[in-house]
Amino acid sequence: MSPGLVRSTLIGCALLIASAPLKLTYAQAWLPSSGDGQLTITYENLYVRDHFDYTGKRFDAGPIRTNTVIATFEYGVTNKLTLDADITHVTSKYEGFVGPVPHGPPDTGFYHPTFQDARIGIRYGVFTRRLLVTPFVAAVIPTHHYETRGHTAVGRDLRELQMGINVGRDLEDIIPRTYFQARYSYAFVQNVRQFGLNRSNADWEFGYFLKPRLSLRFTGAWQHTHSGLRYPLDQDIPDFHELHDRAAKSEFMRFGGGLTVSVTKYFDLHADVGNTYRGRTTHRARGLSIGISWRFSRGGFRVGKF
Repeated sequence: MSPGLVRSTLIGCALLIASAPLKLTYAQAWLPSSGDGQLTITYENLYVRDHFDYTGKRFDAGPIRTNTVIATFEYGVTNKLTLDADITHVTSKYEGFVGPVPHGPPDTGFYHPTFQDARIGIRYGVFTRRLLVTPFVAAVIPTHHYETRGHTAVGRDLRELQMGINVGRDLEDIIPRTYFQARYSYAFVQNVRQFGLNRSNADWEFGYFLKPRLSLRFTGAWQHTHSGLRYPLDQDIPDFHELHDRAAKSEFMRFGGGLTVSVTKYFDLHADVGNTYRGRTTHRARGLSIGISWRFSRGGFRVGKF
């Protein structure tokens, strides 16, 4: 059993939140051994057909297509301490009606590629008899001051401090060849004018090893922004048009699934699909991702006893 199978399975969850915004890559309870690490490149193709207003009602504001490439890296500093980082590049296009005054400067009907945010964090493993508990802290920093207005804005251009906890368990003694892991995080987000945009996120994964080199999974993700602008309720606020994309009080629930194939001792391939089940002041996105992971590993934590 390749130890990297476990550590790479949640990479695909990033597609579930790419539209509002990215980043649930490191929901991982399992850690690499000291000196071991992994580099992953993931491509995501996302399609937005509808939007959600602040009540959760769907409405047609024009389709959006987004292509995203995420490079992620993790390294075991010790057996209990892991450094991880990622950087995201986004290319998006608005395919709806473009009037004389676009919703935002990028909404021209053409693709606009640019880098989004960088993230760096640490995870610390606390191993119990049956449960892995892995607290983490991370910083999110925009790579540059990109455009934040419009349907195809790649992000919010805001700094964040994320704190949270991962939990994971090998379920071999309950259901053979299965495991479960989940994460909760709280993000302290840079304010936009008078709006505080701190948010809570949770995501989870239930996995099954169909074969020693093939794992299947069911994933989910949830987000709640604790304050912000509600569309279209707060349209009377000054500069609403300039602020509402960046300061949105977004919420969502999304589900997906995927698989990981261990091709060799050092390389894994993974694929995932995801769809937004419900949301508020956000996009109704669906999409797929594919990626490859390269491990430099001397062993590591195993899931299952086979």
